Amino acid sequence: MSSARLSVRDPHLGRPPGSPPHRASGIRQRARRAQLVACIGVALTGCATGVPVGDADLVIRHVHVVDTETGATRRDHAIAIRHDTIIAIVPDRALGRTGTTTTIVDARGAYAIPGLWDAHVHVQQGGADAGARRAARLLGHGITSARDMGASLADRAAVTARLAAPDADAPRLLAAGPTFWAFALPYGDARAKVVITDTATTRTAVDSVAAADVDFIKVYAGFTPDRLRLLVDAARRRGLTVAGHAQPGATLEQQARLGLVTVEHLDFSTLSECSPRADAYFERVIGARFRGSGESVPALLAAFADEVDTDTCRAAARRAADAGLVLVPTLVTMYLARDDALAAQARLVGDDAESCAIFLRDFDRADSSTREAVPAAGRRLMRIVRDAGLPVLAGSDAPAFCAALGDGLVRELQLLAASGYTPLEVLQTATLRPSTVLAGDATRGRLTPGHRADVLLLARDPLTVPFAYAEPVGLWTRGRWRDAATLRALRAR
Repeated sequence: MSSARLSVRDPHLGRPPGSPPHRASGIRQRARRAQLVACIGVALTGCATGVPVGDADLVIRHVHVVDTETGATRRDHAIAIRHDTIIAIVPDRALGRTGTTTTIVDARGAYAIPGLWDAHVHVQQGGADAGARRAARLLGHGITSARDMGASLADRAAVTARLAAPDADAPRLLAAGPTFWAFALPYGDARAKVVITDTATTRTAVDSVAAADVDFIKVYAGFTPDRLRLLVDAARRRGLTVAGHAQPGATLEQQARLGLVTVEHLDFSTLSECSPRADAYFERVIGARFRGSGESVPALLAAFADEVDTDTCRAAARRAADAGLVLVPTLVTMYLARDDALAAQARLVGDDAESCAIFLRDFDRADSSTREAVPAAGRRLMRIVRDAGLPVLAGSDAPAFCAALGDGLVRELQLLAASGYTPLEVLQTATLRPSTVLAGDATRGRLTPGHRADVLLLARDPLTVPFAYAEPVGLWTRGRWRDAATLRALRAR
């Protein structure tokens, strides 16, 4: 379906975004609610009088509404929205009178899903200008919620101020500040790190970051079980959770029981229980990337996957799932095929392009068989994760390596589909599950009356077409409608 097929009738183009809509009196509102309930009760046969939505800001007509919990699709429906809330979803034939100030969008068979989540992204690194561009690109791909995984407090403050406007071209962000290290590795912005060498300073370090109103604490490297417990306890005292990289000396189950909410990346540290040589692979990766050892990281990933014991790994992942852990694998930064990485590089500029070039140079150090072995390694490991029942959230880690903002999430969803996840499971990793796990707010992950109005229109059915997420044709979020052309312009930033 071409985005040009969408048509919009907007009688209030001059009204500022987010301004208070026309509201009926309390008596009229109660009458409308009663009529809505009556019409929903006969939705399968139609509603003779129609559901009036005169106080809606937007009505999306002739749209197929996808249920992210069951996978059912309600065909040819209408969605009525008042500012930030869905007020009605009814068969289009049951729609009654709309108001004179209501914008009407004819979706003409597009598919409606909740706005997407990127559960692992870096928007705030680099300051206000870079953050605004990155945020706009995410929104242009239909990403209305994102979890920022670390930046300096200065960058965080600058980006937060830039995106504070209610009509900003940006997703809602859950954000950490500086990441927490028990020792320093030779990369990254020093301002974006908190290195705790003395356990006695753990609480003070957490308090200093929590005072900047961060949403959670990200743990990076080197925390033994005892030190991780101290970090989690200090975070909980400030009402914060802890998420981040798998830490040494403890199983995934143990780390979950210590309080790690999500573990990031499908790498040697995360899967240390799956091979007796996992620690050696980690050291070899550090040597390849930072010490000029000459080894190829993609080749090391493929070799590690070959050594993983499937039964042992599945059992470890199942125990972690039972303990409540959730995985954010970020496949796109490690298991992307070389040809796909080359295609991504063409859309990157500046430091982001250089990061992708590093990824590609690693491929050049490996033999030709590695080109197929790397994505196959990711697929094999993710099948183990899926079989174990370890829950997964979709995250891109953009702009790391060849993961571009927004496009990285689209590719991540495609990689999950290639790893054996059903179309509904893929959809849930970027909608229903992160809303529940990260925000404790399932209203962001389903399209239901009374829930948050983050509504994304796709040209194709995401339950049948794996690349449907690459074709957003409309988006309502934070009280504003953006059509396909506007979304393309945001992606082009």
